[in-house]
Amino acid sequence: MMNLGTILRPVPAVGLFAVSDQLVYGATHLESILVEQAVWDALGSEGWAVRRQAAFDASFALIGAIARRLGIEGDREIVDLATELFATLGLGQIRFDISATGGEVIGSDLLFGAGYRERYGDKARMRHLADAFAAGFAAAAASIAYPSDWGSFEADEARCVARGDGMCMFTLSRRPLTFRPGDGLSRLDAEQLIGPDSPPESDPLPVGLSTRDLVASCVASDRGMIRISEVRFALLPASYRAQLTYDTVHLMEKRNSSAGQAPGARLAPLFLDLTREATRAGMFHLIANLYESAPLRDTFGPPPSDPHELAEQLAAVASALGWGAISVVELVPGETLVLSVPLTPEAVYYAARHGGTPTSRLPGLQGLAEALALLINFVKFGGDGMAPDAYARLAMNGPELRTQETRSILSGDRECEVAVSLSFDSRPQARGLVVR
Repeated sequence: MMNLGTILRPVPAVGLFAVSDQLVYGATHLESILVEQAVWDALGSEGWAVRRQAAFDASFALIGAIARRLGIEGDREIVDLATELFATLGLGQIRFDISATGGEVIGSDLLFGAGYRERYGDKARMRHLADAFAAGFAAAAASIAYPSDWGSFEADEARCVARGDGMCMFTLSRRPLTFRPGDGLSRLDAEQLIGPDSPPESDPLPVGLSTRDLVASCVASDRGMIRISEVRFALLPASYRAQLTYDTVHLMEKRNSSAGQAPGARLAPLFLDLTREATRAGMFHLIANLYESAPLRDTFGPPPSDPHELAEQLAAVASALGWGAISVVELVPGETLVLSVPLTPEAVYYAARHGGTPTSRLPGLQGLAEALALLINFVKFGGDGMAPDAYARLAMNGPELRTQETRSILSGDRECEVAVSLSFDSRPQARGLVVR
């Protein structure tokens, strides 16, 4: 299995990353599952179609871009490419048994399906269709391998370990093509948004460069799994997360508007809050475990005691995950953290597909900023790893976080900026809270 550095390429000046020409970002099973759950809670059974379509579009663009770049055209060769790519990205293993008319795909150790069981235990049972990403990826691979004017493939989840089955299985069947597959999210989309006169990216801190090297050195196991300490790690197409987020928001807004429900108008912002909180949980664990990793500790020694220096280092670590080149604008320990970033994948997607907006539309960046605020103010790094229950203790006993998008490229600003304020009004005891 090749390491991630073999396929991962930076997008200069903005701190984004791409595989072939498609933007990707570092994800964990934690926030991935929570975001999917939020979509289901928001849309019910309609959420499966939204998630699966987002996965199909993102995977169709990614697999297609790689196949064109490598000159791969044969049906079996494309299926083999998709199988290897899925595992290399840390998404698990899939095995195709298909022809031009349909077939089956068996999955094991999948990021979403098996990740759910890992997160909640063997006895937990998901009550709805679980792994839309594997379904959409498999259908996209089959559609590229066996193209037809009549239609593309669609995958239905027949079994999943997250629902208590002993395996994950998807059935593929040809359906009339009533839409044009999406273009994904390319590095060209990002380059067009920043324009030719954008300032160059500042030189990353050494700890940020070492984190990039660490991520690039990750190699999936024979089971298609990547771990950073106790965290399951993977690269996901950035368009997948963005498309399912904004398609869900727009469906909720349209549904509430047509129904004339004034109270329902608050449901879309509530969904974005859940997405923000999911990102906060996943990035808290991922950034902490990267920062506490042996390669970084062996190279840079103990974490600094100065909170401003710590904030700069943690922001540099976060910048190695494909969310953008993050800068600390302001830090008042125990009170405020302000971050800026030229671009984030979700901003690139929204601008490319929907244009500008004066409304807050960057829940991923908000969640990432909240994760950094918690890590800077409430975590004592000791070089011996992060306790599994550290985030849960902060979520239960920590301060209230109030987060605002103070600037956004979507509203005409030259960069995106997020401010996180810590409030102790309802939990005064949280001021002295420290976890490790």
